[in-house]
Amino acid sequence: MSPGTTTTGGATCESCGERGEPGDRYCEGCGAELPATEGPPPAVREGTRARPVTARTAAPGTEPLPDGHLDSTDLEPGPGDTGDDDPGDDDPGDDPDGLGYDPADRDHAERFVPGAAAVTDVGLVRPANEDAFGLVRLPLAGTAHDLVVGVVCDGVGSVPGSEAASAVACATVLATARDAVAHPDPADPGLADTGGVDVTELAYACADAAVDAVSALGGPGRDSPACTYVAGMVVGDVLVVSWIGDSRAYWLVPDEPDASCVLTTDDSWAAEAVAVGLLEPEAAYADPRAHAITRWVAADGPPGPAHVVAHAADRPGVLLICSDGLWNHVPHPADLARLVRADGPPTTARAMLEAALSDGGTDNTTLVVVDVAPEGSPA
Repeated sequence: MSPGTTTTGGATCESCGERGEPGDRYCEGCGAELPATEGPPPAVREGTRARPVTARTAAPGTEPLPDGHLDSTDLEPGPGDTGDDDPGDDDPGDDPDGLGYDPADRDHAERFVPGAAAVTDVGLVRPANEDAFGLVRLPLAGTAHDLVVGVVCDGVGSVPGSEAASAVACATVLATARDAVAHPDPADPGLADTGGVDVTELAYACADAAVDAVSALGGPGRDSPACTYVAGMVVGDVLVVSWIGDSRAYWLVPDEPDASCVLTTDDSWAAEAVAVGLLEPEAAYADPRAHAITRWVAADGPPGPAHVVAHAADRPGVLLICSDGLWNHVPHPADLARLVRADGPPTTARAMLEAALSDGGTDNTTLVVVDVAPEGSPA
């Protein structure tokens, strides 16, 4: 999943020499079977349904980067792209996955819709890209609002087939969201502003559907393809985020970077060690076990619904959801906020990708950015 998931506690691959996590059965670097090691895999925690909240503060272990670490140089638009938002085509048509790109060819892929952009890149070290994203903007009937749905899934590289898990999960989320918007509940007066769509319940439904779809990829006697999961939904000034694993969501305020925050809490060994008071953040995130995930999406994943939180934006900002291929290189919210570009999400997405690549690009990097402008706020 990330460079931090190789530790001194796992087996060394006899094919390529990469060291794995305790409990890994396959090499994340080349996919070869790892020799057996003693000791149990990392402990897992059963998930509990989280109650939506209005805000999160920065997660432990996300200290600011030294001044001057990030190159703020703007990126030029890519070939054939003006840098403007492209409405895209949300009719699946000849795109059976509904992703807007070919998941079989994702060394680099981008997608733009009005006010949002997504990018995935294989990086500079990994031989293949096991991340995937989905992005769609859907009009809500009878309202002036659209529903923007973004999802990022990071395939667990120690299990074969996880590149399929991430793509299937993302496609399932988009299909579930499209279906919900096409079949709203107009009789509920509490949903008038969202066109009869309960966005919080949709967040749970999308995560549940993704788990079911990925679980179907496994089978008796087979290792279960797996991925992490984070999805963000935006209607007006309300953000709803759901997640399983250590892919993250951030609320970024480019005009006041220090007001930015992490909206999610990692399902990881380090985060849980801090939460129970076992270690201080600095020690926990320096531990070789720090990035071992404790929840994931798979047939053999720990049970329980996704975590879901809500955030009401009181100023213009950007919702960022991303795999650890970005936040391992740029973890602190304020540093990410400084990468937001005034000329729109496509350039912002490319700037964030470039920050990861310029810092080594040690993992697949995938992200979705969505502009959020509360009613009455400056454009």
